[in-house]
Amino acid sequence: MKNTLVVVADLGCLKAFRVENGGTGTPRLELIDQFDNPEAHNRLVERVTDLSGRFHRGAAKPANGKVMSDGERHNIELEQRKRFVRDLARRVNSLARNEEVERCFLAASREINHQLVEELEPRVRAKIEKNLSADLTKFERGYFGALLAPVHFIDGL
Repeated sequence: MKNTLVVVADLGCLKAFRVENGGTGTPRLELIDQFDNPEAHNRLVERVTDLSGRFHRGAAKPANGKVMSDGERHNIELEQRKRFVRDLARRVNSLARNEEVERCFLAASREINHQLVEELEPRVRAKIEKNLSADLTKFERGYFGALLAPVHFIDGL
Protein backbone atom coordinates (compact mmCIF):
# COMPACT_ATOMS: atom_id res chain seq x y z
CA MET A 1 0.00 0.00 0.00
CA LYS A 2 1.19 3.50 -0.77
CA ASN A 3 2.31 5.73 2.08
CA THR A 4 -1.05 7.11 3.15
CA LEU A 5 -1.92 9.92 5.52
CA VAL A 6 -5.40 10.04 7.07
CA VAL A 7 -6.45 13.42 8.48
CA VAL A 8 -9.66 14.05 10.43
CA ALA A 9 -10.56 17.57 11.55
CA ASP A 10 -13.20 19.83 12.92
CA LEU A 11 -12.87 23.47 13.91
CA GLY A 12 -11.17 22.72 17.22
CA CYS A 13 -9.39 19.41 16.66
CA LEU A 14 -7.10 17.72 14.14
CA LYS A 15 -5.83 14.16 14.19
CA ALA A 16 -3.40 12.73 11.65
CA PHE A 17 -2.74 9.02 11.19
CA ARG A 18 -0.26 7.05 9.12
CA VAL A 19 -1.62 3.88 7.53
CA GLU A 20 0.50 0.82 8.17
CA ASN A 21 -0.05 -2.67 6.90
CA GLY A 22 -0.17 -5.14 9.74
CA GLY A 23 1.15 -8.69 9.48
CA THR A 24 -2.34 -9.89 8.61
CA GLY A 25 -2.69 -7.52 5.66
CA THR A 26 -5.24 -5.42 7.51
CA PRO A 27 -4.40 -1.71 7.47
CA ARG A 28 -3.62 -0.21 10.86
CA LEU A 29 -3.70 3.48 11.80
CA GLU A 30 -0.90 4.98 13.83
CA LEU A 31 -1.52 8.41 15.37
CA ILE A 32 1.29 10.75 14.31
CA ASP A 33 -0.13 14.16 15.23
CA GLN A 34 -2.96 15.52 17.33
CA PHE A 35 -3.92 19.15 17.81
CA ASP A 36 -6.67 20.52 20.04
CA ASN A 37 -7.52 24.22 19.88
CA PRO A 38 -9.23 25.14 23.17
CA GLU A 39 -10.08 28.63 21.88
CA ALA A 40 -12.33 27.15 19.20
CA HIS A 41 -14.66 25.86 21.89
CA ASN A 42 -14.85 29.12 23.84
CA ARG A 43 -17.86 31.35 23.50
CA LEU A 44 -17.48 34.87 22.11
CA VAL A 45 -18.34 36.39 25.49
CA GLU A 46 -15.20 34.73 26.90
CA ARG A 47 -13.01 36.42 24.24
CA VAL A 48 -14.29 40.00 24.32
CA THR A 49 -14.96 42.34 27.23
CA ASP A 50 -17.16 45.10 25.78
CA LEU A 51 -20.85 44.67 26.47
CA SER A 52 -23.59 46.46 24.58
CA GLY A 53 -24.27 49.93 25.97
CA ARG A 54 -21.31 49.96 28.27
CA PHE A 55 -19.20 52.65 26.62
CA HIS A 56 -20.15 55.99 25.09
CA ARG A 57 -20.06 56.21 21.33
CA GLY A 58 -17.47 58.90 20.58
CA ALA A 59 -18.74 61.62 22.89
CA ALA A 60 -17.14 62.08 26.28
CA LYS A 61 -20.49 63.04 27.81
CA PRO A 62 -23.73 62.06 26.10
CA ALA A 63 -26.17 64.93 25.64
CA ASN A 64 -29.30 62.90 26.16
CA GLY A 65 -27.91 59.76 27.76
CA LYS A 66 -28.86 57.61 24.76
CA VAL A 67 -25.69 57.75 22.66
CA MET A 68 -24.13 54.52 23.81
CA SER A 69 -22.21 51.78 22.03
CA ASP A 70 -24.45 49.30 20.27
CA GLY A 71 -22.00 46.44 20.87
CA GLU A 72 -21.70 45.36 17.25
CA ARG A 73 -19.63 42.23 16.80
CA HIS A 74 -18.03 43.28 13.49
CA ASN A 75 -17.74 39.72 12.19
CA ILE A 76 -15.51 38.59 15.04
CA GLU A 77 -16.87 35.05 14.89
CA LEU A 78 -16.30 34.84 11.14
CA GLU A 79 -12.73 36.11 11.45
CA GLN A 80 -11.97 33.66 14.28
CA ARG A 81 -13.35 30.81 12.19
CA LYS A 82 -11.15 31.81 9.22
CA ARG A 83 -8.08 31.90 11.48
CA PHE A 84 -8.84 28.47 12.92
CA VAL A 85 -9.28 27.01 9.42
CA ARG A 86 -5.99 28.59 8.28
CA ASP A 87 -4.23 27.07 11.31
CA LEU A 88 -5.64 23.65 10.46
CA ALA A 89 -4.57 24.04 6.81
CA ARG A 90 -1.03 24.96 7.86
CA ARG A 91 -0.82 21.79 9.95
CA VAL A 92 -2.18 19.60 7.15
CA ASN A 93 0.25 21.24 4.69
CA SER A 94 3.21 20.55 6.95
CA LEU A 95 2.20 16.90 7.34
CA ALA A 96 1.25 16.15 3.73
CA ARG A 97 4.03 18.03 1.94
CA ASN A 98 6.46 15.37 3.16
CA GLU A 99 7.84 13.50 0.13
CA GLU A 100 7.16 10.13 1.78
CA VAL A 101 3.40 10.80 1.78
CA GLU A 102 2.02 9.66 -1.58
CA ARG A 103 -1.69 10.13 -0.90
CA CYS A 104 -3.98 11.61 1.70
CA PHE A 105 -7.49 10.91 2.94
CA LEU A 106 -9.24 13.89 4.48
CA ALA A 107 -12.37 13.95 6.64
CA ALA A 108 -13.38 17.39 7.88
CA SER A 109 -16.67 18.58 9.31
CA ARG A 110 -19.16 19.82 6.76
CA GLU A 111 -18.91 23.42 8.01
CA ILE A 112 -15.18 23.75 7.27
CA ASN A 113 -14.40 21.14 4.63
CA HIS A 114 -14.59 23.43 1.60
CA GLN A 115 -12.64 26.26 3.28
CA LEU A 116 -9.97 23.85 4.50
CA VAL A 117 -9.41 22.35 1.05
CA GLU A 118 -9.24 25.85 -0.46
CA GLU A 119 -6.52 26.87 2.03
CA LEU A 120 -4.32 23.85 1.25
CA GLU A 121 -1.29 24.16 -1.01
CA PRO A 122 -1.89 22.91 -4.57
CA ARG A 123 0.62 20.04 -4.25
CA VAL A 124 -1.05 18.89 -1.02
CA ARG A 125 -4.50 19.22 -2.59
CA ALA A 126 -3.30 17.01 -5.45
CA LYS A 127 -2.41 14.24 -2.97
CA ILE A 128 -5.95 14.08 -1.56
CA GLU A 129 -7.60 10.96 -2.98
CA LYS A 130 -10.63 10.84 -0.71
CA ASN A 131 -12.37 13.81 0.84
CA LEU A 132 -15.27 13.24 3.22
CA SER A 133 -17.47 16.03 4.59
CA ALA A 134 -18.04 14.55 8.03
CA ASP A 135 -16.76 15.11 11.55
CA LEU A 136 -14.92 11.88 12.36
CA THR A 137 -12.69 13.23 15.14
CA LYS A 138 -14.64 11.35 17.81
CA PHE A 139 -14.83 8.00 16.00
CA GLU A 140 -12.60 5.11 16.82
CA ARG A 141 -9.79 4.07 14.51
CA GLY A 142 -11.71 1.00 13.33
CA TYR A 143 -14.16 3.21 11.47
CA PHE A 144 -11.56 3.91 8.81
CA GLY A 145 -11.45 0.29 7.70
CA ALA A 146 -14.20 1.09 5.20
CA LEU A 147 -12.24 4.07 3.89
CA LEU A 148 -9.08 2.03 3.45
CA ALA A 149 -10.75 -0.97 1.83
CA PRO A 150 -10.42 -1.17 -1.95
CA VAL A 151 -14.08 -0.37 -2.64
CA HIS A 152 -15.63 2.47 -4.59
CA PHE A 153 -15.94 5.64 -2.53
CA ILE A 154 -18.85 8.03 -2.95
CA ASP A 155 -17.79 11.56 -1.94
CA GLY A 156 -20.02 13.30 0.58
CA LEU A 157 -21.77 10.25 2.05
